[in-house]
Amino acid sequence: MNGAGRYEADYLIELISGAVNQKEVFLRQKPVSWQWIYKMSDYHHVSNLVYYKILWADSREIKMWKDKFEERYRTAIRLQEKYKKIKEELEEELERKKVNALFLGEAAILPYYPQPEMRMPESLQILVMKNEMERIPSIMYQLDFEPEREGEKTVPRRYRRIPDIKVEFCEKLKFTDPEIEVRFSDFPKRVKRKDNRKYIRELEGEALYLYFICRMAERYAKGQAEIRDLVDFWILLSKVGHSLPWKRIQDEIEIMGIEVFSEYLVKLAGRWFGGLRFPEEAAVFSDMQAYIFSKGERARKENESILPLVKTVEDIYYRDLKKEERQKRRKWEFPSLNYMKGVYPVLEKYPYLLPVCWGIRRMKSRRYSHREEKKEKKETKET
Repeated sequence: MNGAGRYEADYLIELISGAVNQKEVFLRQKPVSWQWIYKMSDYHHVSNLVYYKILWADSREIKMWKDKFEERYRTAIRLQEKYKKIKEELEEELERKKVNALFLGEAAILPYYPQPEMRMPESLQILVMKNEMERIPSIMYQLDFEPEREGEKTVPRRYRRIPDIKVEFCEKLKFTDPEIEVRFSDFPKRVKRKDNRKYIRELEGEALYLYFICRMAERYAKGQAEIRDLVDFWILLSKVGHSLPWKRIQDEIEIMGIEVFSEYLVKLAGRWFGGLRFPEEAAVFSDMQAYIFSKGERARKENESILPLVKTVEDIYYRDLKKEERQKRRKWEFPSLNYMKGVYPVLEKYPYLLPVCWGIRRMKSRRYSHREEKKEKKETKET
């Protein structure tokens, strides 16, 4: 990241840091692209935080974008109020139906925020036991939720309440690294119960930190880490860091092989929001910033040394891409019987001739390709 984008990026971090730490941030004299600030902050779900720092600004350059920041801030207030009510309803119903449940993601970190509207909401994520998952559809139906759809298909274990409330359920925490996945294989039963609850559990202290650092590693490797995630991490460190058993946590992190990433993530959060510098490692943090701001599109190779999982995810992506291409090619080379009946009516009476018709189709395709190549060469010679 360089040029104007670097200047705006640094100022965006300064504005967010001021909001998170509730400190004054002075508007810069040098012209700032507020369009860039708005679009990037909205892309990373922190535009509501920026609004805190430009609330009283009235310069002509800011006025054009101030309404958009305010709209996002009011959206955060409205959605957080809705999600708070939904979470309470879900807790009551899951407890009443004796379903072991652990609220993850935003629900785990939001209690540490000074005000809930400082975090732009995301869907509720709930972990339940595998043998209790079959009871979830009826519970969600009673709470006026409907299965989420993508086109004509229903998305398993995802529900929505019109217009904009979403809830996701899972029966285990999925991680790309098998060593990390094993560490969380016995969730949620080993997590402590929430006060005054028998079945609703909550993460706190060491368990919360380990979950969060592993979640960050997974999102970072997949190019999904956002500025909002770093804000979450800094707020968590600020609130519970002094009371954590760091020696035991470090041992766990080393076993999972993410100790380098953990170290640099703590330093980056401190650099962005805690006023720390680490000048000797400025190049590393520049690569991390470029990677996070672009959501994995830039400085990917440089970040592989920080978190080898970045390379693993990339290898899996290309492996899956090749598999998809092979499946598409196979589907083209060997179409279904119903499709082939339209091309070769003889298959209506003699379906066992399907392999023969596949061969004929492939021969025709090769002849056509050969004919086109000769035609192209002839046209090239004539020109």
